[in-house]
Amino acid sequence: MLHGLSAGTVLRVAALIALAGLWSGPAFAKSKPKDDAVRQACVSAFGDRDHFSWMPRMGLTNALATCDAAITQFPDDAEVRLYHAVARDQRAELGGTQEDNLLATEVYRELADGGMEMAEYALATMFDESSGVSTSDALVTMQRARAGEFGQSIRCEAIRTFGQSDLDGNGASYDVAAAESLAHGNYVCAGLLMGMYWSGYAAAGDLPLAVGDYARYAAVHGDANAMAMTGLFYTYGTGSTDIDPQLQGQYEARQDAERAGYWLLLAHWATKSSMRPQVHDDFWRGQHLQSAAVVEAMQTALKALGLYENDIDGNFIAPTQVALDMFEASDIDAVFQAVRAKEKYDPSLGPREALHLGSAAIAATD
Repeated sequence: MLHGLSAGTVLRVAALIALAGLWSGPAFAKSKPKDDAVRQACVSAFGDRDHFSWMPRMGLTNALATCDAAITQFPDDAEVRLYHAVARDQRAELGGTQEDNLLATEVYRELADGGMEMAEYALATMFDESSGVSTSDALVTMQRARAGEFGQSIRCEAIRTFGQSDLDGNGASYDVAAAESLAHGNYVCAGLLMGMYWSGYAAAGDLPLAVGDYARYAAVHGDANAMAMTGLFYTYGTGSTDIDPQLQGQYEARQDAERAGYWLLLAHWATKSSMRPQVHDDFWRGQHLQSAAVVEAMQTALKALGLYENDIDGNFIAPTQVALDMFEASDIDAVFQAVRAKEKYDPSLGPREALHLGSAAIAATD
């Protein structure tokens, strides 16, 4: 799905970046009336069939802007309508309005009635959004998803749903063995597994590999939780008892403040697309940014990038916030590509596939 930027796509990429508010100017206005690059960027924003993720690797702000532009140009295109609805659905999850939920549900239902399988699955996920989809409506589709009918990553997503929700009246139950098996060869599934592990739905003893292997595999493919985990590994180093209790003894990492900082900076940006604003604030300001070691790691990385000139003092105050904001407005993909290349994990999990973050992910759909 994702490829590098070729010279022949520069003008279309400029238009896409303009749509996302990352570059000012009339580039998009001058593009041809129907730009298929815009369409493809929207359709690919949330991954392909076996790597679908509700968290777009380009970031939700970019995905919303890109799909808003695509729906304007291709209002009758079924795939554009679907992924525009997915973007609106995700905005609702992250603090949008019920109008977003209702629009998404309406589009999902219409496309599902027309036979689009992804829309059928998406509609089933709306059972907890007060938008006209009941638990009983969702159950049959979710059972089919858990059986693999909609692709591998959606199978993992359905396993997670059954682990968190009592859809069938038999109690919530997370199938750790199935989730672990699916993590081999599918980085989205590895990320979902790590999310469930960190939330307490799976134990380290249930997993044949160390947690650090799954986390690194998911992190190098842009999973937000896994990038945060990996950053914490290098912040505290092997054997530390200061790291989160469930991560103690589950990884091997030499303490490395700069490397830790890069992963933490990337995770702070990425979790804005995977966490509600209050959850994001609680996770970072309420928890991890209370740790001087975490803040020192982020300051070390920001200084190495030339974005921070103050002392490395472990205090998350205004100069550090300003530098963090500058990082998140910069070419984050360049940092991601450099740091992901250094990570090793158990090869049984799968190869390191080409993948980009942020605005670079918009360009990478050509």
